[in-house]
Amino acid sequence: MRPNSGLLAVNCELLAARLEKKKMKRTVIILASAILAATLLAPQARSAHVVERIIARVNSEIITQRQFDKEKTKLRDELGQQYSGAELDAKLSDESKNLLRNLIDQSLMVQKAKDDNANVEMDLIKRLDQMRKQDNLATLEELQKAAEQQGVNWEDFKDQIRRQLLMQETISREVGSRIVVTRQEQLKYYNEHKDEFKSEGMVRLSEILVSTEKYKPDEAEKRAKAAVAEIKGGARFTDVVKKYSDDPSAEQGGDIGYMKSGSLAPGIAAALSKLETNDYTDPIRIKPGYLILRLIERFSPGIPKFEEVETRVQETLYSQQMEPKMRQYLRDLRKDSYIFLAPGYIDTGADTPGALLTPERTQ
Repeated sequence: MRPNSGLLAVNCELLAARLEKKKMKRTVIILASAILAATLLAPQARSAHVVERIIARVNSEIITQRQFDKEKTKLRDELGQQYSGAELDAKLSDESKNLLRNLIDQSLMVQKAKDDNANVEMDLIKRLDQMRKQDNLATLEELQKAAEQQGVNWEDFKDQIRRQLLMQETISREVGSRIVVTRQEQLKYYNEHKDEFKSEGMVRLSEILVSTEKYKPDEAEKRAKAAVAEIKGGARFTDVVKKYSDDPSAEQGGDIGYMKSGSLAPGIAAALSKLETNDYTDPIRIKPGYLILRLIERFSPGIPKFEEVETRVQETLYSQQMEPKMRQYLRDLRKDSYIFLAPGYIDTGADTPGALLTPERTQ
């Protein structure tokens, strides 16, 4: 069984994010998150008065010392949230070994997508429009102005998103679409890991949250009712999420993952108890605004039936195959590429990481 298109898209995006080392915490303001990413990762403008040190050449692209140093600073900040002192230094030293590998991975995937004439311009516009809606701005020009007011170069900002989309395209075409998880494999995994699925009872939910901080209460209520009306009219829940939801989960189609049934507020638990899978609630008034919940999956207490956890099993097996296949694909890309490293730098993604990579072919 091939994973459904939604699952493939989610896994591809997650893996692309992992390869980019983008572990940014979600914030309420989507624009702020995107701007931070662009600031950290966008290609650096080359001043006529500053010569940047090139530490790697990947076919027609270069990787500079400045890009590498920014990645290392970002990694240190992330690790600093969990570690300190000598332990932080040790973790940073260990995880820094793959920083250059990750930058080369990104460059190879973007170039592959371009070589295949992948066109992501419509997806880029959609992504920007989602950011505009999330930040409650009227036009893309206003989004541009907001970005520039925070010191972000608009073209670099767009190019970084474009590169993310091109990477996702490569992962989807070259790796994700070729992964097949059979029902027999799923049943085998389930039978061997039943105890791992045991729980007190869980639900998987997606949400639409209309914020009363962005809108007056009566206006927020109208928007929530309009969202429900569109779903009843046949609109896809994920599309309605993108149009109406003010929560960061809108980037994942509203999916907020798994929650223990016993941890839910009484009013929410009561509303969910009436739902069948894929049904949705009427707007529920909570402190942040108006909430609409969709029941994706429900798991009974104890060890659930295979049918109740089939999607989780499929996702697990898909991810297990994706990681090694992705690394092998990137090793193969390296063999057909011109990659040159400055002395002292190592590409841990190569077949022979300790060797200085030089082009095998000069044409």
